Amino acid sequence: MSSIEWLHDFLRDLSGTGFAAPAPVDDLRGTSVVSADGAIWELLTFVPGRSVDWVECAMRRAGDLLARFHDASLRTRPRPQRPGALPMSDCRPLDPRAATARTQLEAELADIRAGLSGVVHGDATQANVVLDGDDYRLVDFALGYEESLVFDIAAALWRNGRADPNSVTYDPRRVETFVRGYHDVRRLDANDDRRIVACMMARGLQLQQRLELRGGVDDTVMQRLMSIERQQSDLREAIASAIS
Repeated sequence: MSSIEWLHDFLRDLSGTGFAAPAPVDDLRGTSVVSADGAIWELLTFVPGRSVDWVECAMRRAGDLLARFHDASLRTRPRPQRPGALPMSDCRPLDPRAATARTQLEAELADIRAGLSGVVHGDATQANVVLDGDDYRLVDFALGYEESLVFDIAAALWRNGRADPNSVTYDPRRVETFVRGYHDVRRLDANDDRRIVACMMARGLQLQQRLELRGGVDDTVMQRLMSIERQQSDLREAIASAIS
């Protein structure tokens, strides 16, 4: 309950910035979240739109959208970490194949943490972007929490940067297009190529740990994480090109 209340508190603040996103509606006994009949109920406004197609040209607009969200997020009130959040610094999955990525992340973590942090969407992928006319909108903020903003770019690229939606390998051109869209709105630093790729690995570690915590099985998570390790030079080069 406290985790959802935290999210609704943030979404109220976000609405005050003018950024289009689901907003809490206090029509459930005077609030937007209630516990009743053994379940938690929440009420948010509906964001209209259709799903965004899996096309490269949409990636630039999606990157632009995430940057505008970050601008808005940074204008909201400071808040403590979301209850139950799993920040990348705490991600230590048991799968032995994750060890190399964890070691690399630890080497980069202090540098990543030196950058801006705020409430991130946590899953700003093509699946959570809708198109209303010519306007791109973010939906489904369920995974939002306090984190480094570059992690949010990387979490979006975990899906958006794939060669196709089900692929376990990555397309540097799609990665470049998304990051270029972001950089058009919010200028990235020269070293963010390294930080973003490290955070893509962190996203894999996070997903693998969540999978282990619930006893699930999905080997594509580790396959994608290992692909990022193998492709990291090409991915860094693509990101560097986008922000040069």
